[in-house]
Amino acid sequence: MNNKALFHRFAQFLLFYTLLVILWGAWVRISHSGDGCGDTWPLCKGQLIPDAQQKKTWIEFSHRITSGLFGILVIFLTWKGRLLYNKAERIRTALTSTLVFTITEALLGAKLVLFGLVGNNDSGFRLLAMSLHQINSMLLSGSVALVVIYSGPLLEKINAGKETARRSSPLNWQLSWPILMLVVAVTGGLAALSTTLFPSVSLVDGFMQDLASDSHYLLRLRISHPFLASLVGGGAALFFWLESQRDYNEILRKTCFQLSLIYLAAVIFGYLTLLSLTPAWMKIVHLLIAHIVWISLVRWYVVRRLSR
Repeated sequence: MNNKALFHRFAQFLLFYTLLVILWGAWVRISHSGDGCGDTWPLCKGQLIPDAQQKKTWIEFSHRITSGLFGILVIFLTWKGRLLYNKAERIRTALTSTLVFTITEALLGAKLVLFGLVGNNDSGFRLLAMSLHQINSMLLSGSVALVVIYSGPLLEKINAGKETARRSSPLNWQLSWPILMLVVAVTGGLAALSTTLFPSVSLVDGFMQDLASDSHYLLRLRISHPFLASLVGGGAALFFWLESQRDYNEILRKTCFQLSLIYLAAVIFGYLTLLSLTPAWMKIVHLLIAHIVWISLVRWYVVRRLSR
């Protein structure tokens, strides 16, 4: 196995590890462990290794450890990628964006801790910071996915399967689906925060809270996620199924069909999560599915742009 093949395997591992770190970060919020290390960062309770008995301290500390290791792996990936690929190759941009979004992810996480935007904090400032955190984590997983795509055999398969030489313009309707996905992700983060802070005892009780004029602003905004996710998810499932029936090359048709199924599964699981009053494990899986949809969208975008 040559160096580029090994690099591709490492990039695949890093994508898996990226999702693991993101999901563990979600568990920190769900378990109300965001303040487990107090208001100190990067130290935990002012110590390199905390001397504490609280479960939430170890949950938050383990997240910091895994996040720190992630940063080291990204630095290694960037260094190795710059040795293997020249400046003209697309992967160099993906490597740079991965490094940049890793840094901003760490800074946003530090901001949540240092400003006390954790635990039971329900301020608008926390909502803003979490929204930025959500968008950044999506961009981060998407950047790592691009490294995987550009270092793997997909580009050769696309070039071999081209049927036309037409090129799409840099800014067109293709960008609408990734942008809509980011909007849905932000509303999802909002809904996740509201259900964590204000859990409902029943589905009816939850809807009554959402519609009550005197409810907390997070509860009144919560309903935006299932509404928007249903609209975008259902529309995307239909759109990509129709795209899979068009006269594209085999790779693009297969990519569109897979994406339609993934969107459909995301909508169905979303409703199951809602009907089950969002138990913790379903919140984690729901977030994982959201990132799978996002990564699949990134892959589709690359495939379509390069195969037309």
